[in-house]
Amino acid sequence: MDIASYIGQFLLRNKYCYLHGIGSLKLSKLPNKDSGSLAYHVQLLPGGSIDDLFANFVATSEQVSISKAANAIREYNTEIRSILDAKQNVSIPSIGYLTKVDNHYSFVTDATFSYQPAVNPALKFVNAKPIKETTEAEEPIVVAPKKAIINWSKIILFISLLMVVTIAIYFIATQSQKISATQEEPIINTPAVTVDTTIATVAAEYKFLIKTYATLGAAVKRYHQLLSYGNNVGLQTSDSTSYQLFVSLAVPAIDTNKVKDSIRVIFNPKGTITIIK
Repeated sequence: MDIASYIGQFLLRNKYCYLHGIGSLKLSKLPNKDSGSLAYHVQLLPGGSIDDLFANFVATSEQVSISKAANAIREYNTEIRSILDAKQNVSIPSIGYLTKVDNHYSFVTDATFSYQPAVNPALKFVNAKPIKETTEAEEPIVVAPKKAIINWSKIILFISLLMVVTIAIYFIATQSQKISATQEEPIINTPAVTVDTTIATVAAEYKFLIKTYATLGAAVKRYHQLLSYGNNVGLQTSDSTSYQLFVSLAVPAIDTNKVKDSIRVIFNPKGTITIIK
């Protein structure tokens, strides 16, 4: 790509062209020393505004992608900086040349340069924004729109609470049926063996072990996480090197296995739930 030629074309269309690391070429009216009238000259100003207008102009002219054109412009800027630092001039066809004097880049307008603005220019880049002093950057950064983030922790918490509520409703319904059946049974005045079912039907407080951790930090982190979800969990030490995370529930003895399965699904699908003291 002949980037130098495109710089001249873009400059005449837009009256400015930003070159990263060098400055901004600006087409300005200055006094003509020979005639005393005003004439157009090209100045090199430090800094400038970073946009993709020049890259878009080159991409359209070359019929390539904007990223490919931007890479070519960046490589050109790097190359001419090396040439200028070596005290050599860089020509911009029909416009003038870039040079370096006293460690500063400058532009010398060609003596034969002449510019006449169009009366009604129907140009694509005529409405370019004026140059502003900005901090130099390698390339403009295009920020892609953020994708919607699904809050899985809230979804899991909702499902967990739903399962706990379902289990609680099941226990209440089961106990109600057992109580109703007991009240409706007729009394038979015949000798019979009485079975004490108090242990089976009366709910007792059990500690269901969720998981054992080897470090206190990991155990405390999971403990606070479950508490934040609204779970009634506890933490205790089994010995000096292990820590037990558990959940306390009041359930009938005959239903402990069902509760173990439910707790395992909710809190530790790959583990085993046991009852501890």
